[in-house]
Amino acid sequence: MLCTDNWIDISWDGLPLRKQKENLQVKFHHRANLMPFDKACDQVAQEIYNSHKTLYLAFSGGCDSENIANVLYRNHIPFVPVILIYDNVLDQRQKLESWYAIKWCKSHGIVPEIVHSKNFIGSIDEKLAFLKIRPRLLYGSATTAMLDKFISQRAGSLIIGNQLEYYPDHEQMTYLEPQLADYHGFVMQETDFYFESLTGGAHPWAFYYWNPEIMAAFVNEWNPSMTMQENKAAIYKVTHRPKIAYPCDLLPKAQANNRRVLASRFGSLDVALLGSKQTLLEKLLK
Repeated sequence: MLCTDNWIDISWDGLPLRKQKENLQVKFHHRANLMPFDKACDQVAQEIYNSHKTLYLAFSGGCDSENIANVLYRNHIPFVPVILIYDNVLDQRQKLESWYAIKWCKSHGIVPEIVHSKNFIGSIDEKLAFLKIRPRLLYGSATTAMLDKFISQRAGSLIIGNQLEYYPDHEQMTYLEPQLADYHGFVMQETDFYFESLTGGAHPWAFYYWNPEIMAAFVNEWNPSMTMQENKAAIYKVTHRPKIAYPCDLLPKAQANNRRVLASRFGSLDVALLGSKQTLLEKLLK
């Protein structure tokens, strides 16, 4: 995967692609000097731009992608926001994030590219991506496939705002309760690795995993007494708002049920466990 000095290894239990029961595995090979989070973000933005001049940003309108947009903008780095619109759903909540992303673009004088799902969900391209990724979290693979098709038709590199999460979080991560029980600490969701699984090192996709400094800075500024979205609003200095989940009716019911049966055969855990704030900082810092 593209990152600084191969500092992190993310895989399916050591494999580049999941065969069947492999889970997300994370190993650290280099350590960081601690710096402020904003400074770490600026460093990542400049490093990525130095090696990838034509940049696209997967801009959901959530806090993670908004922070990256803010960082690129303040560093005078040109980029094209890519905003996904889920046309084929009745659940309209996701469009609130898209609206926010479009509003950000207008206020900053940047013209985004809008990608409509239309008939893509359930298409051959989307099904093939599902079968290649073998996801437990099937809706994430559909979004990943849309982004992969978009960027494959352009001469440029895609950045995605994958970011660590903290469990438990009753605002957002209750789906993990049967798996994690009384675990408390940081997790990396397997959806974070879907794009790399499809594209194999072709893009600097993982902005927040680019080097150990940015991950350590984020973890250091985390307040375990606050929710994930409260933390992100504080660390990123953006407006606090709830994270919108994937539309619950992204796939027709029969297709969704069929995919869930298949997904139940892949892996056994939806996340990689990275430990408490103190434990993870001990792994990340020199």
